[in-house]
Amino acid sequence: MDQATIISMLVLLIALLLPVLARVLRRYPKWLATAGYALLALYAAAYLYETLLFRTVKDEYMFRTEVLWSYREALVIPDGLMSLFKGTVRVKRPDLWEGILLNILLCIPLGYLLPFVFAKLKGWHVLLIAFLCSVLTEGVQLVFRLGLFEFDDIINNTLGAVIGLVMYLCIIRPLAKGK
Repeated sequence: MDQATIISMLVLLIALLLPVLARVLRRYPKWLATAGYALLALYAAAYLYETLLFRTVKDEYMFRTEVLWSYREALVIPDGLMSLFKGTVRVKRPDLWEGILLNILLCIPLGYLLPFVFAKLKGWHVLLIAFLCSVLTEGVQLVFRLGLFEFDDIINNTLGAVIGLVMYLCIIRPLAKGK
């Protein structure tokens, strides 16, 4: 199995387990809180490992400041926005497309774990935290030469958190409350 498949399965598994965990443990709020903190800590460790800890130091600073450059190089979109509706979008660079998807998938759990663990957070708080985490991660990668600093990663990570937040609001929270 490739990395994208493993991460996708992990993201889906945690999302499916959260409502079950919440329903089983709702009579034991301390256990539920502990389980939520444990999942968030596990996610944070995986995030740090994936984005910073396993990387090797490069010889030079690497950055791309063009916004959405990876999309332009990864995809062929012959008819502009209409290509999405016509189904004429093609993948030109699978390696870049996989990177885009991994960056989106990477932050989906953040979007549903934060409001699950910290119920008082508003949606915009969750997205701001995800955005700031991504900016901090990209900054550390640049300063310590651990990868390519790019605005696209920040956009993709924030998009992942948006997807995770929508999953939480539409699926996880209603199932956890038994509605």
